[in-house]
This record gives sequence, structure tokens and C-alpha cells, in this order.
Amino acid sequence: MKDQVLKLCRRLKKTTLNELVSILEIDTNIIKKCISELKNEGAISIKGDLVVYLSAKNLKQKRIETKRIETMFEFREDYEKEIIMKSFCLEIPPQKVAILLRLNKSCICNYYLIFRRMLYERQLKELKRHFFEKPQVARYRQFYDKNAFFYVYNNYVFVTDTILRGEKEKIYSKSDIRQLSITYSFLRRVESHNVNESYMFHRLSEYIWRKDRDYEYLYTDLKQNLLNIC
Repeated sequence: MKDQVLKLCRRLKKTTLNELVSILEIDTNIIKKCISELKNEGAISIKGDLVVYLSAKNLKQKRIETKRIETMFEFREDYEKEIIMKSFCLEIPPQKVAILLRLNKSCICNYYLIFRRMLYERQLKELKRHFFEKPQVARYRQFYDKNAFFYVYNNYVFVTDTILRGEKEKIYSKSDIRQLSITYSFLRRVESHNVNESYMFHRLSEYIWRKDRDYEYLYTDLKQNLLNIC
């Protein structure tokens, strides 16, 4: 039965539980059990009400997303780590870093991807800490037809892919609105030069992290605070 569900998911690419039940004409609980097993096996993912089949490309992307930087840096010499970190802070394209270190471009891209993911997760953790102490009404803007939700605390703009909900959410102050407008204009300019919308929210948080900060700050923050490298 599980093979039937997987085969149908592969054909439909994206579907729902109700659609699977309707097409296969099988008890809902049996389908749920199959979906749960397939998810644990990494064959599908669940996004809201959608059941998404994971192609070989998606599986590779998922494996990269779950990689830990400690594991990846384990295979690099100290000078290679330094070059990768400094290149990311200087926004040097991965293909140039790959030539310099004689590595595959995809290898450098993976490091950059993990740095962005860690930056996003760190600011999201800080955002939630601020939000649940002082809930704030979200403001959203669209990038690539996706809604990005913004919050401002202590003149710093935070971004998330999902809206946060709390009691007695306060509206923005004039200074908060001004700060968001400035940051949004900046994000719109830099994002217009980025043709790849993959990991959009990670990239937005990266751009916010870079805004108005020099190389020395970015490098120290990345190395010491984010990666915990002495």
C-alpha cells in the first residue's frame, strides 16, 4: 500500500490527503500511516496541507540543509576555512572561491547556504524572544510573489516566512516605520539583482545582517558569534 501512495505522490508531485484518499479509495487512517512512514523515510515532505514528493534534487537539497557546519569544516584546512569565511563576508562569488581553493563550486555554495541558514535561524530566535515579550503587529512585503513578514525591535529589522501571533500586538512607532521603509528599499534594490529566489528568506536576513556594517564586523560576528571559532 505504501508503494501505491508513493507512486501516486510521484505522479502528482504535490497533492493533499483528501486527494490521495479520493483517488486510491482507501481508508483515511491507512493513507495517513503510509504518509507518516514515507515522511520518516525522506520520500515526501509535508507543507501545511500539501504532501510533496521529494525528487532526487529535492532530497539532495534537504540533505544540504540539515548538514552541520562542524561536519563540513572537519574536512577543511584552517587556511581554507579562513578563505571561505572571509569570502562570504566580502560577497565573493562561489565560483571564484572554488577556483582559488581548487574545490567544486557546489562545495562553496553549500558553505554559503549553511551560513545563510544559521544567520536566519539566529535572527528568528532573537525575534521570537522580543516578540513574546512585546508582541508587535507584523508588516509584510512581497518578494517573488511570496510574503515576507517584518518586525522592528531596537531599530533592527527582523524577517520571517510565517506570521507571529500574540496578545495585544502593538502597532509600529514612527521610527519603526521609518526603519522598515529604509530597510525595505535596500532589500528591494539588492534582491532585484538576485535572479535566484531559492532560500529567499535566508537571503533577506543575510542582507539585513550586512546592511550598514563593515567587513571587520561581519567577519568577527560570523566567525566568533555564529560559528564559535576562536
